[in-house]
Amino acid sequence: MRSHRERRTTGAVLVFGLVVLLACLGWAVLVQDVRPDACQVRPPPPNAQYLHC
Repeated sequence: MRSHRERRTTGAVLVFGLVVLLACLGWAVLVQDVRPDACQVRPPPPNAQYLHC
């Protein structure tokens, strides 16, 4: 049988992992939607010739 402390620690680790996962997913969606594609920006940014558009 697990102790109360062990269950609480396991729960805290799971919640923290879920928060980190959701933060990463949210950041990925935010960057994808908010930041424009460099190939679509006019005038093109410096060093844009290195991108394969």
